[in-house]
Amino acid sequence: MSLLDMRTIIFSYAIIDIACLVVMVSLWRQVRSRFAGTILFVFDFAFQTSALFLIILRGRIPNWMSYVLASTLVMAGALLGYMGLERFVEKKRSQLHNYILLIAFVFIHAYFTFVQPDQAARNLNASVGLLVISFQCAWLVLHSVKPGMRQLTRGVGIVFGLYCVINMVRIVEYFVSTHTISDYLQSGTFELLALIANEMLFIFLTYCLALMFNKRLLSDITVQEEKYSKAFHSSPYAIILTRFSDGRIIEANERFLDVTGYQYADVRERTAIDLYLWVNEGDHALIVDELAQKGNVSEHEFQFRTKSGEMITGLFSAEVTAINNEQCILSRIRDITEQRRTESQREAALDALRESERRYKSLVENAKEGIYVTQDGMIKFINSAGV
Repeated sequence: MSLLDMRTIIFSYAIIDIACLVVMVSLWRQVRSRFAGTILFVFDFAFQTSALFLIILRGRIPNWMSYVLASTLVMAGALLGYMGLERFVEKKRSQLHNYILLIAFVFIHAYFTFVQPDQAARNLNASVGLLVISFQCAWLVLHSVKPGMRQLTRGVGIVFGLYCVINMVRIVEYFVSTHTISDYLQSGTFELLALIANEMLFIFLTYCLALMFNKRLLSDITVQEEKYSKAFHSSPYAIILTRFSDGRIIEANERFLDVTGYQYADVRERTAIDLYLWVNEGDHALIVDELAQKGNVSEHEFQFRTKSGEMITGLFSAEVTAINNEQCILSRIRDITEQRRTESQREAALDALRESERRYKSLVENAKEGIYVTQDGMIKFINSAGV
C-alpha cells in the first residue's frame, strides 16, 4: 500500500475518533456528578485521537513525536481508560505495575526508534502493552465486578476481549512472518486489516460505553424512584403533589387518602378547591401567594375538610419543586386534630378545676363558722369568722 493511501485511511479514522471524542465529552458532561472517573475516558479518547494525528504528520514533525510520543499516548490513553473503568465499577486499585509497564514501554519504543530502528519490534511492543491493558479491562468488567453490574459492563468487556484477540494475532504474526517495512505508513495488508479492526472496535467501544453509562443512569434513577415512592407512601404525613400552574393533584400518598377519606381516583387531576379541602379558601390563596414569593411554607395551622365533611386540624408545610421541568408543589399535612382536641379537653378540665377551687375558697371564706387549717401544729389559714 502506498504511503499516501495509508495516511489517508488513518486521517479518516482520526475524524471518526474526533466524533467518538465528542460523544464521550457529552457523556461526561451528563454524568460527571454521578459517576467517578468519567473524565478519564475523555482523556483516553483525546489521547487516542491525538496519536493518530501525530502518525499522520510523520515526516513533517520530529520522529520522537511521531514514533515515541504517538505510541505513548495510545498506551497512556488505554491505561486511563482502565482506571476510568475501575472508578466506574468502584474497584479502584494500585496502578504501580501499570506505571512500570508504561515506563518500560516508552524505553523499549525509544530504543527501537533511535538506537536500533525496527518497525516490527515497535509493533510487537505496542501489541504486548495493549494486550496487557486490554486483558485487565476485560477481566475487570467481566469477572471482578459485582454480579449485578455485569449486565451493564458485558458489552465493554466483549470489546476488550476482542482487543486482546487482535493483539495476540499481531504478536503471533511477528514471530511467523518476515518483516522488511521500516515505517508504519508503509505497512502491508496485515497491518491495514489490524488497523481497520482496531478502528471498528473503537467505534463499538464508544457505543458500549455510552450504553453502559445510560443503563447505569437509568438503573440509579429507578432505584431513586423506588426509594422516593416508598418514602412518599409510607410517610406519617398526608402528602400530595400538585402542579403549580393549575393546582391539579398529580400524586397522593396513602396517608392523605386515609385522613381525607378519598380514593385515589377521586383526587387524581382534581384541585384542592374541587375537593373543598380547605375550610377557608382564603387560607389556600395566602399559601399560594407565599409559595410564589418564598418557594416554601412551614407548619402553618389550618382547618381542613374531609370527604365526609368532618373538620380536621393540620400543620401545613409545602415547597415548590421541579419535576420533569415542570413547577410542582409538594404539600404535607400533619394531622393534629386529636392533639388539639386533647389540649382543649385539658384546658376545659383545668378551667373546671380552677372554677371549683374558686367556689370552694369563696365558700370557706364566707362561712359563718370559724374554719382553721393547720399544719404541724401551726395555723396556715383562718377565715374571717374565726378571727
